[in-house]
Amino acid sequence: MTRRMLLTAAALLAIALPAAEAARTTLRATRPGAPPLTLRALSNAEYWTIEVQDGGVESQRIEVQTDLPDVLPRLAETNGDGALDLWVPVIGGNANTAWDVWLMQPGEGRFRRGGEVNGLGFSRDSAGRLVALGRNGCCSVVYTFHDVTAEGALREAFAIERQVDELNRGTCEPVAIAMNAPPAAVRATCALAPGQLPGTPLRIP
Repeated sequence: MTRRMLLTAAALLAIALPAAEAARTTLRATRPGAPPLTLRALSNAEYWTIEVQDGGVESQRIEVQTDLPDVLPRLAETNGDGALDLWVPVIGGNANTAWDVWLMQPGEGRFRRGGEVNGLGFSRDSAGRLVALGRNGCCSVVYTFHDVTAEGALREAFAIERQVDELNRGTCEPVAIAMNAPPAAVRATCALAPGQLPGTPLRIP
């Protein structure tokens, strides 16, 4: 192999290594009353694969198709049970990002798929609902409130849309989905500053 070929190979390796590092991560998912679960996540061009270990023994392997193999999965306390849940990025490319949410089953050392949520920011409100803040066109944002069904799935419960026109006149209206928006949630959300999330923000992304 010539010197030029060696230099070229070294340059390609230097470029490839950061990409490989960006496509893997190890996470520690804490849970009440038990040691944390270890999650080893690795991506290829199409999938994130997450190996879940409980006490050093593999308890689950999760595979999620993704368009974002270089955006790392996250952990967040989603449903108020004190355990960290798994968020896997699946679709991006605009203001909002879609995440596949897996809710931890703390006593089982496993995760159950809750569903997909979409937004540019997320929080948990005072009632324990997951709130996704998403952009809707140039001048409107939508707060979508989710609850968890008896089967452990995330459900879109209701939404609140805030809009500002070219004269800086704003509207803030509830939108029923699975249920009507509680008046207290509407009042609290409409009183927020632009872009502010209700309740406790989640570190996603």
